[in-house]
Amino acid sequence: MNKRIIGISVAMLFAANGALAQSNVTVYGILDAGIAYNQGTNIQGNTVSLESGQQSYSRIGFKGKEDLGKGMSALFVLEQGVQINKGISGYQTIGSGIANTIDDFPLGNDGVFSSQAYVGLSSKDAGTVTAGRQFSPLYESYLAIDPFMNGFAANMNNFFGSADGFSPFQRMSNAVIYKTPDNANLYGFKGSLAYGFGEQAGSISTSSQVGASLGYANGALTVAYAYHHANLGFVGSPELSYNTHFIGATYDIAGIAKLHGAFDQKKSGNIYKAQDYMIGVTVPFGASSVFADFTYSKDKLDAESNAKQFAIGYTYNLSKRTNFYTAYTYVKNDQDSFINFVDPSEQNGESTVKSLQVGVRHMF
Repeated sequence: MNKRIIGISVAMLFAANGALAQSNVTVYGILDAGIAYNQGTNIQGNTVSLESGQQSYSRIGFKGKEDLGKGMSALFVLEQGVQINKGISGYQTIGSGIANTIDDFPLGNDGVFSSQAYVGLSSKDAGTVTAGRQFSPLYESYLAIDPFMNGFAANMNNFFGSADGFSPFQRMSNAVIYKTPDNANLYGFKGSLAYGFGEQAGSISTSSQVGASLGYANGALTVAYAYHHANLGFVGSPELSYNTHFIGATYDIAGIAKLHGAFDQKKSGNIYKAQDYMIGVTVPFGASSVFADFTYSKDKLDAESNAKQFAIGYTYNLSKRTNFYTAYTYVKNDQDSFINFVDPSEQNGESTVKSLQVGVRHMF
């Protein structure tokens, strides 16, 4: 009897493994936790806290790919942010600039698999089309240029991707995205197009989003351009919108140092218009890496809404999947600017925000 039970169990195990191998399902994730000292982020006083997702937001995900033959494949991703300091879902930290709504525009940052959730088809010659909640072309262009790789309190989204102090366009819900094929000979170029359905009764455009990117990578040079447009208004209020054009580049000097530079212009109707500038550097040596940047935001309509940032970070690789990190971020806000504030409505006058972050990140 015992031998029969064992035989059945082994058969079921092999059957399960065969199913997984056929669909090529992978479980992956990042666990990132550290201690943060924040000064000026809250008018109630300074804070010392254990935070989740300082260098990279903590997450767990499932992705799969099935070979359909003739260079075609089906794929999917389900990914959820995790706050491992509290054992709850989500990925909001001090300096992340991530909100659930902005001007009543739903961002979808709450809920199961709110990080990414999509399914699609891929062709090695024609490219990939995916549908669901996904990273925007704008966010992925930042990732290619930002010396902090969209992490830490210094991440590029807090300046370049912000609208009213938040970073609402990192992900697109209800989105269909096309990406050029990775293996095609496009002379170093790649691109993407994205459309997010607004799904509002009585209007096709209300709450909809459009994104696009064009990148070039060849040898030491990487260049990225991105555009994003979001309709933030309600039916009958199309003037409530957000538009941005971004361009950035990196240049690797013989593996000794990488130079970073970026510029954008963002606009919201006739009430907001600003330009951002960033210069940075990354210096790798052995298992270590030092990176730093200076960022400046210039408001074209309000002289009291400018801001600047100095930031420096350090990582040390303990293995291929685990690293130690620390970073210091200094932000100087003018009277009407509130970058890295916990609650922007509490900003009152010129303010300095300082963040010191130390922690460890493990990828699996």
